[in-house]
Amino acid sequence: MQPVSMYTGLQLRAQLFVVALGLVVLLFILNQVRRKHIREEYSLLWILSAVVLLLSATFIRSVERLSHLVGIYYPPAFLFLIAILMVMVLQFHFSTVISTLREQNKNLTQDLGILAAEVKDLRRTLGPGGERA
Repeated sequence: MQPVSMYTGLQLRAQLFVVALGLVVLLFILNQVRRKHIREEYSLLWILSAVVLLLSATFIRSVERLSHLVGIYYPPAFLFLIAILMVMVLQFHFSTVISTLREQNKNLTQDLGILAAEVKDLRRTLGPGGERA
């Protein structure tokens, strides 16, 4: 019978660094929300990313088991895959936000152009003193 290996592929020092990094990111995002520098709706994915980072470093054995189930036998590579997926989710979310804002910006510009033309017509109709010509 072979002894069960206790090696997780991640040294304790690196694990503590990842936990500390996750806490710093989480506290930073919460502070930015508190100071109104970032809206709550945009902070949710960042908070989720920090929590995933914290949980994956804290429960490294579960991450190792999950990585083996997926077919990845080097757990840090699995963590890297999770990080890439989180970045892709963030990019998709912000792409949809940017697309919506661009459409709103276009509509506002068109409305502003229409209003400017109407003001110009009214000024022409009223004349220089504000009286009807």
